[in-house]
Amino acid sequence: MNENELNKERLNAVIADFTPISLQEMDSVKLLDRQDTKLVVRLEQLGGILESLSPDYFMLEVNHIRKNAYTSLYFDTPNWESYNEHHNGRKNRYKVRYRNYVSSDLSFFEIKFKTNKSRTVKTRIKKDDIGTSLGVEEVELLKTTTPLNPNNLVPAIWVYYTRLTLVSKDLRERVTVDLDIGFHKYGESKEKLISSPDLAIIEIKQERFNRKSAALCTLHREKIFPIRLSKYCLGVMSCYNGQIKRNGFKNKLLKIAKITNNDYYRSIADSYPVGYMV
Repeated sequence: MNENELNKERLNAVIADFTPISLQEMDSVKLLDRQDTKLVVRLEQLGGILESLSPDYFMLEVNHIRKNAYTSLYFDTPNWESYNEHHNGRKNRYKVRYRNYVSSDLSFFEIKFKTNKSRTVKTRIKKDDIGTSLGVEEVELLKTTTPLNPNNLVPAIWVYYTRLTLVSKDLRERVTVDLDIGFHKYGESKEKLISSPDLAIIEIKQERFNRKSAALCTLHREKIFPIRLSKYCLGVMSCYNGQIKRNGFKNKLLKIAKITNNDYYRSIADSYPVGYMV
């Protein structure tokens, strides 16, 4: 058995060791208005980190599944306003997407609003499935909750991943761990999926930032510190490599390359869009 297989076996054993929690039991920890802290770790580190967290957290289990699959379709304008606002560090910015929670067979249309107070506010409506165009309800929600013009939004990229969801035993905090992350352009076959290698994204979600969080303390001891880079932005850069600006993300991408020891992220950081002057 090679090292990757051993790491996967260890990770599966640690996941199985968590006390489970159901969707209904964790319903009080929706945290649709919250403070987020995002961190990046190498996959091989994850087993040890989760082992340290298991005494303090439950793990979500849906239909006997703990690694839950997610599919998202993000919308943006043809000139990438949502991506560029994130790239340029603008406050009060929005992301628009459909998301399917595969294991629980639930779909939502979701609007994520990052406020100038660094809070994340999520508004959503339940849907039967992922839409590839905006319906009447979605357009009304956008008009009543955002300054965005729904007529300017078009499907941009698909994002796929599996997620582990931890819930603190005091039911005040969620920690999500995203694995097996992949992207492809809207309109292209899933066979053209671009994987994001050697990477796990951890997000700690709290009503108010609490530096005494068991997850934050564990990660700090491991010298893992916050880094902000959304899966959507990473997906856009991966799918449209050489076609979109990324200079504002370059230092973050180089940090991820160092953390994961994978030159894939360095190659994205060092590429430039057509016509970009260096």
